[in-house]
Amino acid sequence: MVLFFIDCKIYDLTTALFFAVSLGLLARQKFGTYYVLFPLACFNRETTILLTIFFMIYYLKGLQQRDWIAGIVYQGLVFILIRLLLMVRFARNGGTSFLFRPVENLAEHAASPWGSLLFLAGVLITIWLCARHWHAKPLLLRTAFLVLAPALMALYLLFGWAFEIRVFA
Repeated sequence: MVLFFIDCKIYDLTTALFFAVSLGLLARQKFGTYYVLFPLACFNRETTILLTIFFMIYYLKGLQQRDWIAGIVYQGLVFILIRLLLMVRFARNGGTSFLFRPVENLAEHAASPWGSLLFLAGVLITIWLCARHWHAKPLLLRTAFLVLAPALMALYLLFGWAFEIRVFA
């Protein structure tokens, strides 16, 4: 919980809540409740689309093809509609759709080698804690980690801010 309060944004804790509840619902195959929650999660944060990617991989063989495709189509349409709605609604506000910052991030890490080393140690400890007793963990959690961790790391490196540890929470 401490990570959520270091340079946190108002949506960080709710993002974690939506992801945790969504993964719990998917684990219990409570798709109806998940599908009701999904639009709220999309309004909260655009990274909710990662849940759809997880859904695609985890349930590839676990659902009938018709249900699997319907779930993906529903989530895709909901995400696109909400994203377009928000873009239209906030089109006149300042800012950009996204900031592409990989060079700036690398420069900030290079400028602070000790901070970078500490940051890297924190990331590696987190990965180690997640990977510990890997085969004892449920398949759902292993799949979620393998889908979400690399995607979030790539998003962090390309679009995030250096030393933004709250992203990893």
